[in-house]
Amino acid sequence: MAKKIENLKDVSIEDSFKQLDKIISEMDSDKCSIEKSIELYEKGSKILNAVDKKIDKIEKDLKILGK
Repeated sequence: MAKKIENLKDVSIEDSFKQLDKIISEMDSDKCSIEKSIELYEKGSKILNAVDKKIDKIEKDLKILGK
């Protein structure tokens, strides 16, 4: 991975999905070792957790606006 994400809170949902696509592609490659796969899986999990929190916040904001 060429670009290291320092703070997942500052990354857009769209950019997070792009990162996840890159991770999946790298994991699918025949050259990805088990150790690298585990590292990528952990990174992907962190990105997914950050996206989930962002989506939850957006849903809460929309509920507030809908009242």
